[in-house]
Amino acid sequence: MTTMTNGWALIGTGRIADDRILPGINAFAGNKLIAVVSREQARASAFARKFGAQHAYTSYEEMLRNPEVTVVAIHTPNSLHAEQAIAAARAGKHVFCDKPMATTVADAERVVKECDKAGVKLGVNFHNRFMPCFIETKQIIDSGEIGEVLLVQLEASPGANPASTRASWRGDPAIAGLGTTMSIGVHVYDILRYMLSSEIVTVTAFFDTPRGVMEQTNLSVFRFANGVMAQLNVNQKTPNPHNDFVIYGTKGRITGKGLTRSRASGELQVLTGEGKTHHTDFPAVNAHAACVAAFSQTLLDRRAPSPSGIDGLRSVQLTDAMARSAWDGVHVSLTY
Repeated sequence: MTTMTNGWALIGTGRIADDRILPGINAFAGNKLIAVVSREQARASAFARKFGAQHAYTSYEEMLRNPEVTVVAIHTPNSLHAEQAIAAARAGKHVFCDKPMATTVADAERVVKECDKAGVKLGVNFHNRFMPCFIETKQIIDSGEIGEVLLVQLEASPGANPASTRASWRGDPAIAGLGTTMSIGVHVYDILRYMLSSEIVTVTAFFDTPRGVMEQTNLSVFRFANGVMAQLNVNQKTPNPHNDFVIYGTKGRITGKGLTRSRASGELQVLTGEGKTHHTDFPAVNAHAACVAAFSQTLLDRRAPSPSGIDGLRSVQLTDAMARSAWDGVHVSLTY
């Protein structure tokens, strides 16, 4: 049994860090919270007291010089992720980065390259992979119970609340990159890649806004390398969303009722090839904490993480293709 400990530091003291990430770090027995970093000393100190961190910094460069820090969690505005991840890698620290890993493909490629060069692990907070409903769905798909997957339909939305987005950095394209696509969509795009075990090779997307204006709705169609097609509605515009998904196979069907958002409970319905239907209820879980725990265990075991930096890169490549499709009115093919 290992006696190693992960020495964590966190950059960015926003709501997700407070509510999900820092409690997740502290909940894993092999972790020790060394430091938190915020632009404001008072806020850094308050978070350090609340979560038991030994140090409170206003400079992440100063934090990176602390030899007790072995892994850095990055939960800052999107446009800052790449430079902070690269700085951490160059300082010899493992990186756990919030999504999106970067706002451009070039920056995402740089993050992967620098982490590989430094020999540090790179993980991304695609926490939907740790939702029990999606774990169960992947197992059903892999087992062949519904035959070969043909088509997926999916909706993901927190409901209509446009004012909250416009009032924060998420409403600024220079900081956020894209709107709903990078805030909400990246989680379900990644989970489809994961469950279907295939890459997206063609995308067509429609945004509800023109180039340069943050989109609140992204309607898209994917073609996967294995032939599966998917229709997705990701938005922050419609009230009372279903947040359902349906996966159609040659022998059966999987329906997720209210399960595409990690903080909500729902029901999984599976129609088998024998015409039988079984139902499973899934309560809401702290999938963020499960993602942190998985990455923490990866570091102790010295294994490759999942989701990985390559998963983060694929996500940025996809969202870039979506923007080009929506703004230029074209189908976009992806090659890797």
